[in-house]
Amino acid sequence: MRSAALLFVLALAPAGAQIQIPSAPPSSVAAKPATVTVGSERALVALQALTALEKDIDGRIAATGGADPCVVLGGARGLYVTGFGAVFTSDVDLINSPSIGLFQTTITPERKADVHKRKVARVALLQSTMRETLMALAQSVLLKNMSGTDQIVVGVRLMYRPWEDLSGLPGQIVMRADRQGGNIRTELQ
Repeated sequence: MRSAALLFVLALAPAGAQIQIPSAPPSSVAAKPATVTVGSERALVALQALTALEKDIDGRIAATGGADPCVVLGGARGLYVTGFGAVFTSDVDLINSPSIGLFQTTITPERKADVHKRKVARVALLQSTMRETLMALAQSVLLKNMSGTDQIVVGVRLMYRPWEDLSGLPGQIVMRADRQGGNIRTELQ
């Protein structure tokens, strides 16, 4: 009994030694806009606008595929680059890929072929969603203060399992357009 009480006291000792880091109020970060001067124009892209657009991008990608949707692995991240424009990136799995683990120690060749076939078919669907997203971003009132020469970029890095056949599948898809939503360029890498 005495040794149990001693172990309990020793286990609690590190809890009192932890350093308390004062946190800044969240409004001080969220309310601070990114401001830049481009030529004689002043572009103002608020961080709240980027956050709202990130959520919109996540929702659009997650809805791609209907009953068998794409999986957003890392939420979209947006930033404004002075003299260039807005850049949004995300990590995505084209389908909910099976993984090797405790209850499934191998993936059958038939299952591997099915996963590959579904992912190859999904690339075109994701590209269509990305194009629609790019057009929606170009028309968004949240980016209205961007310079007319700025660009909008949406990039998706695709995740694959070590056992997957990667033939015909890109590692990333990057789409860019000018601020008005025209001249869309697509890169599959």
